[in-house]
Amino acid sequence: MTVAAGGAVIAADPATNSLIITAPEPVYRNLRAVIDKLDARRVQVYIESLIVEVSAERAMELGVQWQFLGQPTSGSAAVIGGTNLPGRGTGTNIIDAATNILGLGRGLNVGVVSAKPLLGTGTANGSVSVGPINLAFLARALETEAGANILATPNLVTLDNEEARIIIGQNVPFITGSFSNTGGAGGAVNPFQTIERKDVGTTLRVRPQVAEGGTVRMQIFQEVSSVQDASLSAGLITNKRAIESNVLVDDGQLVVLGGLIEEKLEGNVAMVPGLGRLPMVGNLFRYDNRKRVKTNLMVFLRPVVLRNADASYGVTADRYDYIRLMQGDSRLTPSELIPEQQLRPSSLSPMPPRPGTPGLAPPSVAPALNDAMPDRWRAVTPGQVPVAPQAPAQGDEVRPGAATGALPPPMPTPGVLPGGVIQTAPNEVVIPRALSPATGGASN
Repeated sequence: MTVAAGGAVIAADPATNSLIITAPEPVYRNLRAVIDKLDARRVQVYIESLIVEVSAERAMELGVQWQFLGQPTSGSAAVIGGTNLPGRGTGTNIIDAATNILGLGRGLNVGVVSAKPLLGTGTANGSVSVGPINLAFLARALETEAGANILATPNLVTLDNEEARIIIGQNVPFITGSFSNTGGAGGAVNPFQTIERKDVGTTLRVRPQVAEGGTVRMQIFQEVSSVQDASLSAGLITNKRAIESNVLVDDGQLVVLGGLIEEKLEGNVAMVPGLGRLPMVGNLFRYDNRKRVKTNLMVFLRPVVLRNADASYGVTADRYDYIRLMQGDSRLTPSELIPEQQLRPSSLSPMPPRPGTPGLAPPSVAPALNDAMPDRWRAVTPGQVPVAPQAPAQGDEVRPGAATGALPPPMPTPGVLPGGVIQTAPNEVVIPRALSPATGGASN
């Protein structure tokens, strides 16, 4: 790409990330000042997210049921009836228990079986019922408690004003349609299902924008989802918590994005009218259940601006040392029959030294390569130590774009290369061009 304007020609070389400028000296100096301000290290942002969810659930169930469904003896009358208070098919109803005693639900189940056969069934040996039992009394008691403490800390690094995304979870299939052909008369049976896969887990998408004073503006999308029930024939039940917002926070400070504090109390009472309300005795004619669910969910975010290599190294070393420490938690329980040495994971190598400090650098971050090639570790020698900031002497030219009071290390002495090319910096050369006497002067 080439741009020509104002007597200057600027050509870009993407392969080497270079600019080729042909312009008169005053124009070149102005362009150089602009380039010095633009050609600077871009700021990075390290973003930590904290998702905390604490939930507690408690349920209680207590009730008594009666039934009088015995067959009458020859020539006599009998009374039938009873209380079947809970819903059918829940594993708590007395009639369902009489049909299938093994189908009773969890908890304490105490019952009394009558010697008379159940109404509508045959008899064997004149007294023993065949088929369903005659369950005359059933008392149930159950108390359950459940709790969850979920802590997720997704984090990532991105450039200033660049969107980044991290997804940690599973790709779960969801049935969106199905077809079943009965075949008919000689027709082929070709059943099929259509499935759509969706990501279920933790998702963080953020775009930070760093202001001059260190304030960070972030466009955030945070989602936490999980599969709650996969046993339904109609499909899966998923839990989802999502936040999408724009926030403003200072460098290194913590901000709360939002959350949910929910407390839900459910109760159900089934009883015989009148009798169920009697003190003490009424408990024999009622069935109670209670359920209390409490959920606390909070999402926090903390951005850290990385302005130089030392800041980036500090964050990387901190995370790297943490994961090396956590490797000890993955050790297997020792066994006398299975050799643990063959299943022991390789230890991570230490971090390479900080830029500008001596030390040893491993050939790779992969532990297997470092263990296989111990001779490939190389010594790192520190480079030139930056000079202390000094005020410019009188008559010295301050490089355009340099920070006030903190000058860069002194530039090497310009050298003349073959062909009259002058090297003014390690990554910059100036090619003088002689012009005709009619125009006079020279251009760079």
